[in-house]
Amino acid sequence: MANELNRYFKQDEDVGVLSITTGQLTIARIPSSSSPDWIVPQALILSIDNYDERIWNYLWRGQEVPVYHLLPKDEQPTHLVVLESVTDIHRLALQIHGEVTFHSVRIADLKDADDATYQAELATNYPDLLTALNAPDDALVESSRAPNLADYSLQHAYISQPVMLAGELCVVADLDKLSHFLVDLDS
Repeated sequence: MANELNRYFKQDEDVGVLSITTGQLTIARIPSSSSPDWIVPQALILSIDNYDERIWNYLWRGQEVPVYHLLPKDEQPTHLVVLESVTDIHRLALQIHGEVTFHSVRIADLKDADDATYQAELATNYPDLLTALNAPDDALVESSRAPNLADYSLQHAYISQPVMLAGELCVVADLDKLSHFLVDLDS
């Protein structure tokens, strides 16, 4: 788990992410309206800005940053979370509804969720997401009655690892893969 969270940093920067004296990692829990919340290291967050209009690109400090939505199309956004990446070009923003919370955790507090646990949590709390993930093809997802199923299958492509945090399902996203997709899509 630690490798997943720290892989966005160079080896010499890992000390700033994981405290040597306490073994604590400060993480941000980013709310997602239609799927488990996302977890990212706090050090990756460049800014959290109030923003209530749905947008696809955000002008942040003179740089146009692509936006990925963690909320359904019909839900009012409240914030943009701008995240650092490997290069300036690959920075991205997450548009959300709700508040980002910060937690100081030990790596041992983040438990990898096995597939059975992940499926059970999705069935209980996110049945539309589970339907999309189990759909045999994108056509079924597109024609489904449930809103935003197409978004679910896209979102699942960027899930790196489901984890349990304090007994709740969260996910660690593959931000590198997501940022490259958004930059390629934008250009």
